[in-house]
Amino acid sequence: MFGFTIRYLRGSVTAADVSRGSEKDLVEWPPHPDRLFCALVQAWADAGCPAAGRTALEWLEGLGPPLLRCGNVLSSHSVQHYVPVNDNWSLVNNKGKPFALIQESLLTRDRKPRRFAVGTLSEEVVHLWWPDAAPTPELASTLGDLARGIACLGHSSSLVAVDLLSKAEDLSPNWLPGPDGNLSLRVPVPGRLRELVEAHQQNRRPPVGEWTTYGAPKTSAIVSQGHHRDLIVFRLAGDRPPLPLEATAKVIAVWRAALLARADHPVSEAISGHAADSTPEAPRPSPRPHLALLPLADVAHPFARGHLLGLAAALPAQLTAAERRACLRALGRVDELTLGSLGLWRLERCGAAERRATLLEETWSRPSCLWSSVTPVVLGRYPDKLWGDEARELIRGACQIAGLPEPSVVALAPVAWVLGVPPAFRFPPLPSRPGKPRRAHVHALLEFDRPVAGPVLVGAGRHLGYGVFRQLSGGRP
Repeated sequence: MFGFTIRYLRGSVTAADVSRGSEKDLVEWPPHPDRLFCALVQAWADAGCPAAGRTALEWLEGLGPPLLRCGNVLSSHSVQHYVPVNDNWSLVNNKGKPFALIQESLLTRDRKPRRFAVGTLSEEVVHLWWPDAAPTPELASTLGDLARGIACLGHSSSLVAVDLLSKAEDLSPNWLPGPDGNLSLRVPVPGRLRELVEAHQQNRRPPVGEWTTYGAPKTSAIVSQGHHRDLIVFRLAGDRPPLPLEATAKVIAVWRAALLARADHPVSEAISGHAADSTPEAPRPSPRPHLALLPLADVAHPFARGHLLGLAAALPAQLTAAERRACLRALGRVDELTLGSLGLWRLERCGAAERRATLLEETWSRPSCLWSSVTPVVLGRYPDKLWGDEARELIRGACQIAGLPEPSVVALAPVAWVLGVPPAFRFPPLPSRPGKPRRAHVHALLEFDRPVAGPVLVGAGRHLGYGVFRQLSGGRP
């Protein structure tokens, strides 16, 4: 076993998410392993580039992605400062206007705006380790010296103390590398040291580096879960008034159409929801679970306004690796939605540093025994009595179709049990197939005899934004 301990001395981190390009408004968290590796390379260069250090760094870059243990970002913000640029001996700018002189010198200096993303941490210590690594005492000693030469990680104000990890027996990682993860982190790979050295010698910015997906470890507790598992979360950003939750059907329909248009052709069954032999003249639904699109609304707190904050795509657990890649490619290609009179809205991918609880995957996935609908459940057929036993049996059957256990209690009502959710009658009915009657929808409360992890998606509209559930605080975990 070999690893590092990173202590953030100020209890906060100042580091921008590089995946957003020149925008510096989001905090990078967890710290990317490649950022630590770059800091070790900087410490090696500051020490005069000793041969032992190069050998140790080349060994380290070949270990692969490490395990991570870290806290959460409690709050984050982006602050704009006006920062002096490098000293300038010219008295005028390229427009012929004079620069302001620095007092008692012929130097001139301009100031440019820069943004710094800062986050407050729930835990100031981060552990990063490789359980199967076995360095020689010389390699471990050299890397320990380099680690102790690191003063900051990220911005120069993000002060840290780094040392070798003494033991990892009592640690359990909360971020693991794996293909099923939903978080992308940069990691060092063989050749990374050479790449950084060459970039420095050529006086250019080094390339970003290789990305690897990380995910939370699977829980060992007995928790049930439906067919849909991972959530890919996006924030809705625009300059129009917030979209109401009742606009779910229209927003999801536009998003689905954009995904089908931008997906690889022929469109995967996992995205379209149509069987392989389906045709426009004779459509056939896919018998397998497929991509589900759902709204993320400001609900479940005393000041909830019930408007859309974001959208999410739920991936089925049974996808093959090729189908999963096809879904992720399609999702990555759609970055805006044109909603007619509702305006143009951007889709921005959310990460672990997101401040709004609504836009965190765990908000909709945390296990509970008690769940309430946020968008109405669309019934498979119109019952004789909308609030009667037949409707409750339809809900129980819909839970089994979605891969969930049968609930022990089903309650139906025109209003939801979650604060901020509009009544069911304010949601437009989902379109029916030609010649079919209008679909009925209701708000539902489900109680299970064992914990169920989300996302909980139930009913005939579960792939199109209806039948989305949220935990209730009274549900035992």
